[in-house]
Amino acid sequence: KRMPPTAPAARVRALPEMTAPKASRGWERYKMAKGGETIGPSVEDIYWNLLSLAIASVVWVAGYPIHTATTSTPGWVAAVFVRNLVLMGSIFQGFHWAMYESGFRTFFTKFNPKMPKEDEMQRDRRYTMLSLLINSAMECIMIHAWASGSVAYQKCILDAPFTVLVMLILSPFFREVHFVIYHRILHIQPLFKWFHAHHHLSYNPSPWSGLSMHPVESTTYFTGPILPCLFFKTHPIVFLFANVHAQIAS
Repeated sequence: KRMPPTAPAARVRALPEMTAPKASRGWERYKMAKGGETIGPSVEDIYWNLLSLAIASVVWVAGYPIHTATTSTPGWVAAVFVRNLVLMGSIFQGFHWAMYESGFRTFFTKFNPKMPKEDEMQRDRRYTMLSLLINSAMECIMIHAWASGSVAYQKCILDAPFTVLVMLILSPFFREVHFVIYHRILHIQPLFKWFHAHHHLSYNPSPWSGLSMHPVESTTYFTGPILPCLFFKTHPIVFLFANVHAQIAS
């Protein structure tokens, strides 16, 4: 029996699912399990949050340059850029090694075991590094705003520990709301074509694909950790946690 011709629209290659941050797929994904039990954040989500908080804590304890950001010396700015590029680049490359080159790759069953094409990986690396440069510049602006007094902040965690705890708990939820809103907007034409289509070029995503974005999208994406600091007087560790979470949960 002759089958009806396929509609032209059906022959168009569908764009792959966006390689959204892992935590975004987790907190956004509330569903009903068998028996009607509501499932919230998964073990994976909790892992990424705890890892982000641990890295943020190390960065803070190692010396966050708020007190030196009022000086005209560029050393503290360079330190922020180097820290973000080296730390995140090492993490992404480490996951790439674990997923595609090491004996641990059998544990990553949810990922495509096929190695991404070299040109795709090179493109993702370039745009991820560009996103980290943009993020570092935005972090420096935030640090300078605190140091100059333009934005008030809580100087000691012990001054209001409950407030810090609440902000740390709410931070992932705020990031998800921010992500969902701007992501939906970027799927409206012609914004999708101008600013978001690039992120969908990763047909076989690797650890370098999550931050492989158009500069406009990466700038919008990294406003998520900053916005709460502009409306609430909170400790910088909250910003650091949200910022590392945005960097690493990709």
